[in-house]
Amino acid sequence: MIYNLCSRITELRTAFGITQSELARRLDVTRSSVNAWELGYATPQLKHIVEMSKIFNTTLDGMFESPSRVTVDVTDLSEKERQAVFDIVDCIKNKGDNVR
Repeated sequence: MIYNLCSRITELRTAFGITQSELARRLDVTRSSVNAWELGYATPQLKHIVEMSKIFNTTLDGMFESPSRVTVDVTDLSEKERQAVFDIVDCIKNKGDNVR
């Protein structure tokens, strides 16, 4: 599981275009700490894993393995906007059902 975490940190950091130094700054740790996590030489504290999940907009589970689901944060949207997002997702998921 630790291997999954270290490779996942690298994967997410790279996908978000964040350098080790930038991630370290955001977490208030050293760049060498981030490097050690990514190489599997050290394990981040839980508080750092939680903070990284926020930075990378994923769940805690998502920090340990590549999720097959994508999480979209809609908390800042109005109820009407949320419903529009859900309707669009439903429409896309059911696109094969309504082919004429």
